[in-house]
Amino acid sequence: MTSELRARRYAVISGKGGVGKSVITANLAAAFALAGQRTLVIDADLGLANLDVILGVNPTGTIQDVLAGSLAVEEALVHTRAGFDLLPAGSGTLENSLLTPTLASTLQKLIDTLELRYDAILFDAGAGIGEVVLFFARLADEIVLIVTPEPTSLMDAYATVKILARRFGCADFRLVVNQADPNCPEESGARVAKHLQQVVTRFLSADGALPVRLHHVGSLPKDPAVGRSISRQQLLAEIEPKAPVTVLIPRLVESLRAEPLRRPHLP
Repeated sequence: MTSELRARRYAVISGKGGVGKSVITANLAAAFALAGQRTLVIDADLGLANLDVILGVNPTGTIQDVLAGSLAVEEALVHTRAGFDLLPAGSGTLENSLLTPTLASTLQKLIDTLELRYDAILFDAGAGIGEVVLFFARLADEIVLIVTPEPTSLMDAYATVKILARRFGCADFRLVVNQADPNCPEESGARVAKHLQQVVTRFLSADGALPVRLHHVGSLPKDPAVGRSISRQQLLAEIEPKAPVTVLIPRLVESLRAEPLRRPHLP
């Protein structure tokens, strides 16, 4: 199947939790849909899913039900008011939280059945470097790495990049700096991106391997509108269309829809 005939896949990942990954994913999906893209979000955090809560929807089924064969995927899909589809996952369960060969094969087949229906598929992967996270990252065309300026976020992001680069040969990442300085978000985000790239270059490219590149696609400032959107279970564009983060999200989508960094999917 040629890449032009299927959805472009984005794995949204982070080294640690609490960096705003799921909120960013939901709002990116809304901006993709607004740009005319048939968009699907798969909640790929198979043990601690929360996209349904963020979006204020009450799904009747989950991806776990689909994988178990108790529901058809059409019965589990939720069409959101923002125009994109969501395949939710269950929370507080160990089911499918560990990657097995059977689970990997079933997930691959499920995504293969869905990708002809959409232009963009976003995987909202869990935090950290678990096997399920790494699986979705390898399955994607583009890896979108979310970081904040905090040292712990950058350390965990580096660890994530290291594993994906050394174990699976991932050499290109799209980097989004969240919670940047609201007074100068682009400048402060660029500094964070430059620092992380320097660390990656120093420690991952010194052994003669392919250079690992972090493509800084944008920065999102600290913005109280984000907290209000979470508490109201609404997207940013629905409650505060002029908030700084709301305005910047479509620009991220433009960057993400630019020429792909890598294809085909990694093994």
